[in-house]
Amino acid sequence: MSNVRNDWELEEVLQLFNKSFNELLYQAHDIHVKNHKKDMVQVCTLLSIKTGGCPEDCGYCSQSIHSDDPIEATPLMSLEEVEKQAKLARDQGSTRFCMGAAWRGPTDKNIDQVCDMVEAVNDLGLESCVTLGMLKEGHAEKLADSGLNYYKS
Repeated sequence: MSNVRNDWELEEVLQLFNKSFNELLYQAHDIHVKNHKKDMVQVCTLLSIKTGGCPEDCGYCSQSIHSDDPIEATPLMSLEEVEKQAKLARDQGSTRFCMGAAWRGPTDKNIDQVCDMVEAVNDLGLESCVTLGMLKEGHAEKLADSGLNYYKS
């Protein structure tokens, strides 16, 4: 969307909070129709590129080693496997490919590997998205330089 705003005044935000749910729903629909085909949504695919073994203790997450039912830890997926899965997602109609890794935060080596994955996803004509935990200094810049479109915290 070309008219995304980042300059909201406090009064404008408060006015949104004072609207009824139906009014907000109507306004959201109106904005959506002005910017997209009216009955279309973006299809995204999420791939776990590194599953289980996270040292964090988030009570809701089965990826944690502290979970009552932890998921078996797997190493970071290969670039070739990620490319294969991204092609499949694209061929099935996805336009955004999201990659998630179960760790507290990536190492420098991990970031370099994920940047290669981001570039491969972008080369397939898909938007790229990752969720990798807590980034270290310089990681966000590397991801941006690789062409990453979205980061989910």
